[in-house]
Amino acid sequence: MKHIEIDERNSGQRLDRFISKLMPKMGKNMVQKFIRTKKIKVNKKRSEADYILKDTDIVNIYIYDEVIEKYQDKRVYTADDFNLKVVYEDDDIIIIDKPAGILSHAADKKDYGKNIVDMMVSYLIKRGAFVPAKDSTFTPALVNRLDRNTAGLILGAKTYDSLKYFNELFKRREVTKLYESLVAGRLSTGIIDLSLQKDEDKNISKVGQAGKKSMTKIISAEDLGGYSLVRIDLLTGRTHQIRAHLAAINNPIIGDIKYGDKKVNSYFQKKYGLNHQLLHSYKLIFPEKMEKYRHLEGRKFVSKRDSKFDQILKDLRKDRGSK
Repeated sequence: MKHIEIDERNSGQRLDRFISKLMPKMGKNMVQKFIRTKKIKVNKKRSEADYILKDTDIVNIYIYDEVIEKYQDKRVYTADDFNLKVVYEDDDIIIIDKPAGILSHAADKKDYGKNIVDMMVSYLIKRGAFVPAKDSTFTPALVNRLDRNTAGLILGAKTYDSLKYFNELFKRREVTKLYESLVAGRLSTGIIDLSLQKDEDKNISKVGQAGKKSMTKIISAEDLGGYSLVRIDLLTGRTHQIRAHLAAINNPIIGDIKYGDKKVNSYFQKKYGLNHQLLHSYKLIFPEKMEKYRHLEGRKFVSKRDSKFDQILKDLRKDRGSK
């Protein structure tokens, strides 16, 4: 039998829902039966299924431990079960390598369970790293996000404290996010300093004096004969900033449907089956000094390009060398 003390994290919810989260393999009818037959009480008194749990309440479960375990999910899950590629994980954060074509968050109902945040939460629940019954006021969340067709590293927070802390670090631009992209044409290193204004109706960003100050730093540019592999430091964080900036200087990203060159995109689509922009958030670098989570100070995490991106680069370098 178990006696569970309710605290501020799991108060405010119905008794039957608390039990269902605690024992997910127990059907609703069985939960109702155990409450009705006083196998489950609150403060050692009979309770109704719709009783709203309060801080300091004690939920008394008069069921043998082996029966409770039968209704709990004891399978050992891995990130692979949820199509997640986990680059790093500790008690507070998780860094996920997102493939192109997957949403960071659900855009509507049809995306439920098919986006990074839902897959991350399911993974953490199944592993026991997040227990909704104990943490009803907080759900693990993403600190940063990437466009559906942008691949690379996303940071997830497993606790409220880490979410608040890393949100602030990202807001102050103290966590360095480096990107790489294959673009049309040649360009030089330097800073693209063009204000961007978002068109809400079309969900695109346009260069304009009325927009917000936006700065993109080109760290390196490898000439690939009509194309360039560029590495980028995002100095500000506007919607579609890298894509809009590169398009504005006539170096659109290969595969970018919204901002790219249709003719160039068609060539790569026919030759390689490319159906997403070649933009990749490949490195996260934490600050050298941090007030909290000091085990992450100065740590660098890297994502590898997908095989299609690598093949395109290999072919372009080969063609470049043969000329």
